[in-house]
This record gives sequence, C-alpha cells and structure tokens, in this order.
Amino acid sequence: MAKKPKSFSHIEAQDALEKLNESHPSGEELVYHLLSIFCGYGEGNIRRIREGVGNKAKDGRTVLIPNIIAYRSKGELDFHEEIKDMQSDARIVRQMPRLYVVSDGETIVAVDPKEQDVYENEVALMWKDFEFFYPLAGIEKIRNVEEAEADVKSAELMAKIFDEIRRHNDIKDKTEMHNLNIFMSRLLFCFFAEDTRLFPEPQLFTNSIRQHTAEDGHDLAEFIDRAFQAMSTDNPAVLDTLPKQFAIFPYVNGGLFEQRLPIPVLSRRARVLMIKCGDFDWKDINPDIFGSMIQAVVTPEMRAGLGMHYTSVPNIMKLIRPLFLDELNEEFEVAKGTKDIKRLRKLLVRLGKIKFFDPACGSGNFLIVSYKCVRELEIKIWQVLRELGEPELPMSNINLQQFYGIEIDDFACDTATLSLWLAEHQMNIKFETIFKVRPNALPLRPSGHIACGNACRLDWEIVCPHTAEEEVYVMGNPPYVGSRLQNKKQKEDINYLLGEQGKSLDYISCWFFNTKKYIQKTNASCAFVSTNSICQGEQVSLMWKDVLDEIEISFAYRSFKWTNNAKYNAGVTCVIIGLRSLSKKAKFLFEDNKKIETDYITPYLTKGKSTFSFIERHSSPLSKDFLPLRYGSMPNDGGNLILDTYSKEQIIKDFPSLTAVIKKFIGAFEFINSQERWCVFIPDSLVAEYSKIPWIKECLDKVRIHRANSTEKSTRLLAEYPNRFYFTAYKPTDAIIIPRHSSERREYIPIGYLEGGTVVGDSALVIYDAPLWLFGILTSKMHMAWVKTVGGRLKTDYRYSAQLCYNTFPFPTINEAQKAELEELAQEVLDVRDQHFDMTLGEQYNPETMPETLKEVHHRLDLAVERCYRPEPFFSDEERLECLFKLYAKMTKK
Repeated sequence: MAKKPKSFSHIEAQDALEKLNESHPSGEELVYHLLSIFCGYGEGNIRRIREGVGNKAKDGRTVLIPNIIAYRSKGELDFHEEIKDMQSDARIVRQMPRLYVVSDGETIVAVDPKEQDVYENEVALMWKDFEFFYPLAGIEKIRNVEEAEADVKSAELMAKIFDEIRRHNDIKDKTEMHNLNIFMSRLLFCFFAEDTRLFPEPQLFTNSIRQHTAEDGHDLAEFIDRAFQAMSTDNPAVLDTLPKQFAIFPYVNGGLFEQRLPIPVLSRRARVLMIKCGDFDWKDINPDIFGSMIQAVVTPEMRAGLGMHYTSVPNIMKLIRPLFLDELNEEFEVAKGTKDIKRLRKLLVRLGKIKFFDPACGSGNFLIVSYKCVRELEIKIWQVLRELGEPELPMSNINLQQFYGIEIDDFACDTATLSLWLAEHQMNIKFETIFKVRPNALPLRPSGHIACGNACRLDWEIVCPHTAEEEVYVMGNPPYVGSRLQNKKQKEDINYLLGEQGKSLDYISCWFFNTKKYIQKTNASCAFVSTNSICQGEQVSLMWKDVLDEIEISFAYRSFKWTNNAKYNAGVTCVIIGLRSLSKKAKFLFEDNKKIETDYITPYLTKGKSTFSFIERHSSPLSKDFLPLRYGSMPNDGGNLILDTYSKEQIIKDFPSLTAVIKKFIGAFEFINSQERWCVFIPDSLVAEYSKIPWIKECLDKVRIHRANSTEKSTRLLAEYPNRFYFTAYKPTDAIIIPRHSSERREYIPIGYLEGGTVVGDSALVIYDAPLWLFGILTSKMHMAWVKTVGGRLKTDYRYSAQLCYNTFPFPTINEAQKAELEELAQEVLDVRDQHFDMTLGEQYNPETMPETLKEVHHRLDLAVERCYRPEPFFSDEERLECLFKLYAKMTKK
C-alpha cells in the first residue's frame, strides 16, 4: 500500500474538491481524485492501482485499498444496494476498508462502518462538507475522557442530524430556522423521554422509526409529523384520524408540541442517525449542561470544542450558594437540629414561593441548577419530617412557574424551557425513588416564564413581577463586551439605557443598572458573574456611583478564572458580585478559599466604609512633589528607525559619525527581558547633513513611504518629517521607566531608573528629570496596593496608567531627611539588581526566582515609604488601602 502523506491540509483539500466541478470526473475516475486529494497519492501510485497492482479487488468493478477504501462506480444496482453488496463480500470486508463509497460522477454515497454513519450528496457540493472523508487521510475522531461524557456524545449525534437536515433543506429565513430548532428540541425530548419512563415503553420513538419507516427515509418526515401530532392532543376526534401505530404515543403537549410545524425533508442518513441517536442512553443527560451543548449543535461556529460554552455546575454553585442556598440550608439545619416541625413546614412553604430570575438566561443553566438545588433541599426536609413521625404523604411544593428568564436568542429560549422540563422530570424520579410518590409526568405542565427579547430594552418588572416583600433572586452570567468591542446594536442598547454616560462602559453594565432599578427598596437580591473590568480603572467611577445608590454589594468573589472541565474550556477572568437593598447585615468577600466578613465592600471589591471615595482620572499628579508621567516615544516607522545591537554596531563601524544620532531604545519588553535595541534619532536641524549618508537617506525614504501609505491622516502628514517619531517624549536626562503592562504574579512591577540619553518606547511610561526618591516610592508595596486596586487590568495582569494609577496616588508631603532615606534605599535596590546581572528583571521579580537579597532591600524600602504615612508599619494591603483612600479623600476634599 502506498504511504500516506506526512501532512494533510483541509484548505487544500477543499480547494481541490471545489475544482472537481471543472473536470466533471466520471464515476470510474472519481476514486482516483479522492485518493489523490485525501491520501496524497501521486501519478505513479494511481497508475499502479489502475493496472491492478495496488488494487486488492480482482472483480474488475471494485477499487479496494486495504484499510482505506472500497469504491465502485454505480452499476445497475441502487447506490445503497451497491454498498450492501460490497459489505456482504467477505473478500472485501477482510481488507477492512475504512469507507465504502459508490458514485456515478454526479452523486456520491458513502458509509463509515466504524462510526455507523452514511453520507449522500452531489459530487459538486462535496467541498462544503467533506469532513466525512477525513478517515481517508488517516484523521480519526479523538475520543478523550472528556468526550466520553453523555452530554458531549449526545450533542455530537444531534449535531450530525442537524447538519444532515440543513444539507437537504434550503433554510431561507428566521422562521424556517426557528421551525428547525423546534424540531430538534422535540427530537431531543423524545429521545430523553423514551429512556426515562416518560413514555410507556423503552425506546418507543426509536423503535417506531425502525419498524414503521422505509430504509431510504422517504416516509420518515410524514411518520414523525403524525407522531408529533399524536403527542400534541388528547382530542379523540383528532387521534381517531391517525393510523393505529400512533395510538401508543402519549399526550405530551405542555406547549412543546402545541403548534403543528412543517417537518423538514429527511434523508436516508437522517434516519440512520436518528436510530443511532435513539439507541444512545439518554437518562444520564444533565439538563443544566445539555442546554448549552444543544445550542452548539445549531451554531456550527461554536463547535470548536463541544462543551466549552456551558457554565459548569461548580461555577454556578459559587454564585447561588452565597446568594440564597447557604441561607436556606442553614435554616434547614437549625430546624432539623431543634426538631422544629413547624419551622420545617414553614421552610417548605417558603421554597414554594421564592422567585428565581435570570435576565440573560441563555439555555437556562443557572435556573436549572437552582431548581435542582431547591428540590434537593425539599427532599431533605420531607425526609426529616418523616423521621419525626409526620404522617402526611410527601409532595413537591416547588414548580417551574417560579422560574423566570430573559434571552434574546429564540432557540436558547426554547432550549431553556425544554431543559427545565427535563430537570423537573429527573427530580420527580428522584423524589419517587425516595418516597414512592411521583406526580404524573404527562401531560407536561407549564414550564418556566422564559421571555424572548432584549434584556436591555424589556421591563424586568413585566417579565418577573414582584412586590417589595416577595423573595426574588436575580442571577446569571450576562454577556461580556468591552466598550471598544461592542457592535452597533450593543452600543444602541447602552445609549438607550444610559445615554452619554454609557459610552465608555462595558455592555454588562446594562444588567447592573437594570438590577438597581429592579431590586432597590425590595426584598429581592441579585448576583452576576462579570469580567473583572467593571471593578477596575475608570469603569468604577463611571458605573458604580449610580448603581450603589440605595443598594449595596452584599458579597463578592475577587478575580478568578471562570473555567469548566471541558476539553477546550473558556477561561475568562471574572468576579462575582452580589447586590441587595441597603442593609445592616454582614457582607462577605471571597478569595483563595477564604471568606472575609466586612461592614462594607467597595466597588474595587475591597473592605471599606460607606464614606468611600470614587477614584476619578486626574490630568496631573495629586501629590505636588511628583513630576509628570508621560507616554514613551512612538516611532510609527514601519520598523525602519529601530535597530538591534548587531545592526547598530555594523552601521557605526561603516559610518562612525552616526554615533551621535543612534540612541538606546527601551520599551517594556526590552526592559523586563534585558534586551538591547537602538533607534535613529535625528534632530530636524541635522537632517540635511545626515541625509548625505546613503544608509540614512534610504532609511528615511522607507519611513516616508510607510507613513504616506497609512490610512491615518495624522500619519500621512508626518511623512514630510521621516526623522521624527510619531510622538516624542524624549529628554536627555535620567528617567524612571514604568511598563504599561506587567504580570499579576509579581509582587512589584519592575520599575526602572535609566541613565540620560535613553529613548523610552511607547509600551512604557516615563518620568524624565526623575529624582531617585520618587523611584523608591513607586517601587513600594504602598504604591502597588494602589495600582492593584484602582488601576485597570489586562485579564488579571496589571495595566498601569498615568491618569488613574500615578496621578491619583495619594502621597503626603515629606521633608528632605525622608527623601534622603528613600534615595539611599532606592539606590540599594538598583545595586542589588546589578549584582544579579545574570538574571533579567523579569526573572528577578518572578516570585519563584526573586533573590533573597532583593526581597530584603525591598522590605526595608517598603517600611521607609510606609513611615511617610504613619510611624507603625502596615500589616496588610487592606490597611494600606484604608489609609490611602482616607488620604485621597482629604487631598481631593471629598
């Protein structure tokens, strides 16, 4: 057998298949094209197969390559009968072909015996969905432990059905797409129902398809339409019109089968996939996960890793436990411990009245997990009541009508409704297992109130009405979109809700403003998962000033990675923030598995007081002895003014006079990683003189062309001055360099002190004419506590800015003796750094490799900086921040 290619490019394969339309290969020739495209066979290999040397079949009709393909050009038999004929030939089967394929040059039919899958399409359209033929290239589906879970496997099967239906149906508009989504939901319900005793017989739906429809699937759509019709009504007049084989289907309805919708065209392969799907055991499906999984089915671009888009149960529990579940469980434990029957019954009644509301519910994950948790608590209560001798027959007092949601995607709404039904049925089975009592599962009762619409525009009070006294829990994971990444509709939503105030706010801020309106002066409370950006930088003053008017932060998780256990999980840096009306109850901060009680939580998610001051941008330093902090110089030169050390030395060797106009160039990366770069820095007055040097002339010409071709007007205007940087902050003095971004793992941002003559790049910030004592202050824990709290973040990394971090930093006036002490210690820091010349600054400030001598001198510098604020040292960042916020309020007279 010929060797397979070392690599396979799906893009090249797709292009090659699309070009097949130009050559119109016959049925006899198509196999050689497939072997060339997918197996990398060259002309020599193809010729040997044609001659019979590489073909194991000797019947004159079949091309048989062991472990790869059994192929026939269509003869007198039907396509599928031709494949059956090959599969029944022991001589062919013995060679274990990976795919069986038949074609007449116009149509292609293939069977994958390993995956038990069927493919049927026009040859001209193969390029659109050729993944079926990946096994020819040796590419098999990887089945990891993660993919062995019921949720992922079932979603994959449903995805195949969905794709097959799309292949045979021209979906033109939203209505047809919606109908297809409803069809998929109904299929899902039937598969689940036949494995969980909702239907009177196991595999009722699947076996009916197997027994009562033709193999080619021509009558499958009609059969399913009648089955759905039977489940939609208990009207004898309608049921009597249906053939007898549909009498076994129970009345389901509950809204799921209420409307009779057109059934899409269904193929032979669709039938095969449905039977395979039905043979899968659906009783282990988790409704809390499956909702998001099935969304991925109908959104192909979300399928990069089925499972990455759902919110895992442990993460949801992080939110709902402090929001309501812990308090309910504590009440149960007290009533159980005191054997207080009256209190237990009161808790049962309470559980049946609570409202749960997710105004960005997606496919319902938060609602489903909340439902299951309160049902489990209800079961515990009934168990204790039975132990205490209560004779009453247990019954559930919790119903789906207590659950409310808003979701903009119509299919997600339908999926949430369906998933809630599935969750209810699972909990009813659990209830029955324990108490031998179960409410009638069918017909389905009304599900949750899931409204399809835009949560930024809808009146939440209409969706989930509540009085001031009602117990309502608002929760969820609203969409994260930064102000610069919002599309037109999202910007319109923010403008509709917030006007000019919302221009710089994240999209998620809409949910916080609506929450304030919904819960203030009521017994309702809320918790949202959010990106940590809303608790950093300018977002704090722009958003929280208004949000925290008559409501407060009741609990919060500081920044953490929001991940799940899927193979490709979506790790986002998040916070969880709980909100309620003003209260004297304790508030709690969660971080690193610690729960910290506090009287007040600031919008920066720190402990504080209700007199907290919002930190706003300042155009100049608040502390009068601080010098201006500026952006570094930006070349915008197409790389033509920047040199590495080797190039610089070669150029100076050839043109020694250039020493005067080539300066050291340091950005954040070069500084932290101890790398050298240089730049050509020619004053306007010397351009004519230096342009006589051919290398300089060529360099400036390249810069001129680069800028002239820019789409930015300001850059094009600067093409006349190619010697100039786009923006210049350079001064020939000593300077402090501060990287604009730095790793969160570092205890200190690696801030530097540079000798005169260095051009600092725009990836860093710079203070020229800088005194050494100022360097000492900026590289202290006191300053770092401020930066970590009020500065912005890039994910969780520090993002340093002049207007928010440096200019707002409150520092008291100090005398010359204090400055001298800081200068001395700052110089010690620099000296210790120099002693470790074999380490980059990044390595020196890595917490795992930071030298002990550097830690020790930083500690002494920290204490000296702290003595500028008070005689005794600070024991935590909380203490430092409390002092800094007080001083900020004093210095700004807030």
